[in-house]
Amino acid sequence: MKPSYNKLVKLIAFATALVMLTLVWGCAKEEPAETNADTVSTETVVETTEKPTVSETATLTEATETESPSANSESEKTDEMLWYFEANDLKGETVNQSILAENKVTLVNVWATFCPPCLEEMPDLALVAQEYADKEVGFMGIVSDISEDDPDETLLVTAEKMVKDANIQYTNILASESIISSILAGVSAVPTTFFVDSQGQVVGKVVVGSMTIEQMRENIEIALGEVSTP
Repeated sequence: MKPSYNKLVKLIAFATALVMLTLVWGCAKEEPAETNADTVSTETVVETTEKPTVSETATLTEATETESPSANSESEKTDEMLWYFEANDLKGETVNQSILAENKVTLVNVWATFCPPCLEEMPDLALVAQEYADKEVGFMGIVSDISEDDPDETLLVTAEKMVKDANIQYTNILASESIISSILAGVSAVPTTFFVDSQGQVVGKVVVGSMTIEQMRENIEIALGEVSTP
């Protein structure tokens, strides 16, 4: 079935914006900025402080360290901060937010087939996913430049090869309408990594830019510590 005009326009607009940001700033390759640093980075590598909403990451378009509006207050969790989505994965199977309920924390990595830093961090993501497999930590990828409704076959082949070569075993979903309008609406660069609890609540930090294995572990532990705190 052909995608609706609105869905196609949304994906084209998102993909175009990502490509333009990539051309201007690069694919966020260097290490994510430390949250207590006052200096300005030369890459689009930004790490926000605690408890950002998905939409708040849309402001992170420059190479600076930026706090989310809610970073300095302990606000109550609301339904607006929860993730609700449904999309097909690379195998054609339907996935929705219920996948998040399988673990205390799920690392959600937003990537694209055109992004070298995304490709470079994939093997490390695969290793850390295996390391935390029995620690109630899940992993999920979002292929931001492939539409669920009208997937480009060439890009699908590329994405499948990237996942296979990195030995990634976790689920990678395509850009459905619900993914585009909610999660991807708050993504300004790739890779971007979120940490989400079992209820679909964004916890810990949002990392824009590729991470080292040590940074992945550190951010997972931060997220786990947050969900374990009463």
